[in-house]
Amino acid sequence: MGNFKVYRAFDEFLKDPNISLRAKGFLTMVLTNNITTGFEVEKYCSDSKEDIKDALLELRIAKYIRYNSETNMLEANAVPYDKWNEEEYEL
Repeated sequence: MGNFKVYRAFDEFLKDPNISLRAKGFLTMVLTNNITTGFEVEKYCSDSKEDIKDALLELRIAKYIRYNSETNMLEANAVPYDKWNEEEYEL
């Protein structure tokens, strides 16, 4: 699993009825705890690697996480990536 480039702006994902509580929890962990790999979350929860992969897939489908082929990293944000503005959200 790749590294993350994290953007921070807490708005939409916590109120999005289209993503599960598990996916919201995963994204919250990534955005608030300087987690740079998907499986670092495993240290802080009882979910299996398969559960974590499922949460990642759900967030990719909902456009909260995307793969950047130039940097070979997953990028995460609290808003769907079709609304990202790099100047506003990049750390």
